[in-house]
Amino acid sequence: MKAIFLGTGVSIITRRRRSPGLLIETERAHRLLFDCGPGTAQTLDAMGYSVSKLDNIFLTHLHADHALDYATIVNDRAFTTRDPLHVYGPKGLERHTRTLFIKLFPDLASKLGCFKYLTAEEVRRGLVAEKDDWKVSCAPAEHAGGLSYRIDSAGKSLLYSGDTGSCQSLVELGREVDLAVIECSFPDSASLRGEHLYPLLVGKMASKMKAKRVILTHLYPECEGREEEMLRQAERHFAGEISIAEDGMRVKI
Repeated sequence: MKAIFLGTGVSIITRRRRSPGLLIETERAHRLLFDCGPGTAQTLDAMGYSVSKLDNIFLTHLHADHALDYATIVNDRAFTTRDPLHVYGPKGLERHTRTLFIKLFPDLASKLGCFKYLTAEEVRRGLVAEKDDWKVSCAPAEHAGGLSYRIDSAGKSLLYSGDTGSCQSLVELGREVDLAVIECSFPDSASLRGEHLYPLLVGKMASKMKAKRVILTHLYPECEGREEEMLRQAERHFAGEISIAEDGMRVKI
């Protein structure tokens, strides 16, 4: 299993970090997309991954920086393969889908028939989907009614936290994962805003779940230049390997 970091930033545009998007490629070349912030579709193509060949998208929540390219990908499908596209996400996804493709972009539904190939399913906890060599599970996150996801494939496992505050459900979902990709929006508690995490909290949660490896993502500009300090803070509680994600990074699990 391979994790491809399409975007490791937030809603604030910087040259270094794009909005969130994580592509998982299994040993049998199945590709699962987790979040699709603005620019994700273009980034996928630039990195050699065809948007039209995606079968499954998993949205952690519906904030624009995590879901804006949902419409872009559905629109691409209408003009390319028209193969089935399965989208999973938290409560509100079905209403969000109807709003996008019936009210805001009605031609996608009426003329291009997007609902002939698109299915949107709301999930909350437990098994989300499985096929051949992969299985995806989820649990509630502490952010905007969102979700965290776990991927198990070919004996390996990965946790993708999405946006979240500190919560036991994330610890339970990530028990003994090979890689935990955890948001770390701010460098310390003093700069924390909203339902998010900072390094000390990430270290504590990763230690509790007994993750083998951790990668920090979803970094606000406040983290710029403080990466080494952030790692040292997390390492106070987590003894395993820990690093910071960068756009375009590919990690073998």
